[in-house]
Amino acid sequence: MSSDTQSIESRRRLANILGLAILALLALLAVAPLAHIIYTVIVNGANVIAKVGLFDFLTSPPRPQNPQNPGGIGPVLLGSAMLIALASAIGVSLALVAGVFVAEFRRAGISRLVLILSLLLVEFPTILVGLYIYATIVQPMGTYSMLAGALALSLVMMPYVAVQVSEALRGVPQDLREAAFSLGISRLKAVYRIILGIARRGILVGILIGVAKVAGETAPLLFTIGGAFNKPPTSLTEPGGAVPLLIYEFIQQPGPGYHELAWGASLILLTIVFSIMVIARLLVKGVRL
Repeated sequence: MSSDTQSIESRRRLANILGLAILALLALLAVAPLAHIIYTVIVNGANVIAKVGLFDFLTSPPRPQNPQNPGGIGPVLLGSAMLIALASAIGVSLALVAGVFVAEFRRAGISRLVLILSLLLVEFPTILVGLYIYATIVQPMGTYSMLAGALALSLVMMPYVAVQVSEALRGVPQDLREAAFSLGISRLKAVYRIILGIARRGILVGILIGVAKVAGETAPLLFTIGGAFNKPPTSLTEPGGAVPLLIYEFIQQPGPGYHELAWGASLILLTIVFSIMVIARLLVKGVRL
């Protein structure tokens, strides 16, 4: 190998190493703010939970006026669970039908319209959803309620689930579809009894993504559930609380007890959302058609 060739090869290696180093540095700079946020939430939240005790923090009501023992987030944690369950029951059922329609009747003009609207709603400001539910549900009822909050969250969830369901169904190989139709059953039965089963992992991923999305939503709840933090909701027509709304309200208060509860609730919420996304990621890895 000549000296000129060796020189060119050395410069290429040096440029490659330099380029990789720059890319690695930029990647670290990109994730550094996220890492700092997670670190801050973990440190501050863990200190509060250790001070109160995990069980008491998850079950007792908030007592922000007592900095020595600020209590916990039991009522709002139950409220969040109720909201997510009801929103999922409404949103997932409707989104499943919409996703099937978009995937299986893609040539229909209304099918393309549904897909476009779903994609637009993914980027739709969720605070406007809260205002819409306030005008159509809260004002006619004359009170904030858990039902209004669940309806708002279901509207936020639906486009995420519908788009993911349609993509999961479109990923089913055509030969499997033809095999299902060759059994002589109707198209509706083939879709709901066979094709949905084949794409079940992808559909479950979409549902989990929707649940993770609404679990951390605050804006739609500002105008719908009323923010009752000290007692668990006993009826869907009564005001209630949720973990994201408690964080939003308490972090704005001047007392240290409020801030401690907000940090502890932030860690619990981060853990819930992170766990859901890890499960979704594992399911994506395990998708087999």
